[in-house]
Amino acid sequence: MSTDKEYPTHIPTGIPSMKIECCSVTAGAYMRHLCLLFLADNWLWMVAPVAVCAMLAVWIDVRWVIVALMILFTVMPMILSLLYFYYGFSPQARWSIMEKQAIVTPDGIALQFTDERMKKHAIHWDDVRYIIEKDDVLLLMLKGRRYTCLMFPASVINPDVAQALRQFAAQAH
Repeated sequence: MSTDKEYPTHIPTGIPSMKIECCSVTAGAYMRHLCLLFLADNWLWMVAPVAVCAMLAVWIDVRWVIVALMILFTVMPMILSLLYFYYGFSPQARWSIMEKQAIVTPDGIALQFTDERMKKHAIHWDDVRYIIEKDDVLLLMLKGRRYTCLMFPASVINPDVAQALRQFAAQAH
């Protein structure tokens, strides 16, 4: 994902070039949306042990409620902390929370950071798996790890470009 990578030959059409002026999301907003994505995909694995312990408490012994509470208040936060360390320290998380300018073109998205220590990055449309629109953010889900995403505040995205990005996502998948 460096700037010297060649752009793909099959690029989506209909996406106008647009410069997104300095924008960023807070680290809290990034992790909130990441945890919501994770919980939406894995809620069953988190609810099932607690439900089993609750049923055992009703049928066998009330002390299973204590086990359910230990799972709920000890194990579940540890799982979310692993999520934080695994995805929260990724380069894509830094790209999302650092103040940046982005140029959206038919080739991809070029990121230029206001902090001189950060390198410029190019994200090609081949690296974007799909796009998720929330009320306050636009998530570009990237190839790689399952919840790897680049996040933009929805307020900085031009409605025409958002529509073109939606069309790209529909064509790509």
